[in-house]
Amino acid sequence: MYYNVYIAFITMILKSRTQSLIALFFALSLVLSVGPISVRAHTFSPNESASFLSLVDQIKSALSTIKSEVSTNLTLAKEQGQYARMLVTNNTTKELKERNERISTELLQMLDSLHNITTQNVDANLTALDDVLAEAVTVRIEKDQLNNATIQALAFANDINKILDEYTAAFMKDGAVNASNMKIGMSSMNMNQNHSIDNMKSNSSSEQDIKNLGAYQRASALTDIATDRFNAELKEKSNATSAIQGVVMGLEQLKISVQNKSPLSSVINIVHGQIQPNLQTAFNLQLAQSTNTKHGSGNMSVLSSMANMSNNN
Repeated sequence: MYYNVYIAFITMILKSRTQSLIALFFALSLVLSVGPISVRAHTFSPNESASFLSLVDQIKSALSTIKSEVSTNLTLAKEQGQYARMLVTNNTTKELKERNERISTELLQMLDSLHNITTQNVDANLTALDDVLAEAVTVRIEKDQLNNATIQALAFANDINKILDEYTAAFMKDGAVNASNMKIGMSSMNMNQNHSIDNMKSNSSSEQDIKNLGAYQRASALTDIATDRFNAELKEKSNATSAIQGVVMGLEQLKISVQNKSPLSSVINIVHGQIQPNLQTAFNLQLAQSTNTKHGSGNMSVLSSMANMSNNN
């Protein structure tokens, strides 16, 4: 009798331990199935994400001219490649590594390889770069931020500022005037009060006045890229119909002016007098005092528009 009780007791213990081991194994399987969890990644601010989107546009503006130049002006093609590489700073690679180290490494390697660009490998290299840039956006920008109109508007505003910087560098000796520093206050941002613009009228440019062909090419390419961003991400995302139409007209004028190598004052007039104020109205952006001396005061920033971000998705 005691023997049977003892056997039953031992059997119960074994069953209990077996069930515990099965439960432990199942729990471990669930943990392993979710893969490694990154403890370093953080959520980037709207301004950071907008800056990254604009950075990708700027890189593309440099890369877009390489194919057409590689067979006729190899030196210029390589200079554009070097410029694209220069845009990717240590901070950029750090941000990418937080999300995907492979993409960060591949982007740097591909950009570095452009100094060996030839007519034979240009197509493959540029296609690979375009693919890795698309991947970089996917892993670096959260989906809700990528679909947010305010962030897209800020990226577009950064593109417009960069176009002005590049166009200025193209025609001014040694890039003497940084046009993006010439932001004007909200109360004076209209076509009739461009006092800074009037002061630039003596700096007319013509085709033979181009001092930096690479900068001019990037300004032209970025105008097309920024227009594509506006049409795809912003044109249908604001109820301010008049302001949106104002941006559309401004972009059309900007494209024509850049193509015609119009006077610098005309391009500044279009950007500060038409595109920026209408963009500000359409997406409730504010002009903020910037601590970045390169971009000066009056850059479009998030500020109070953050409260409206959820309404702009």
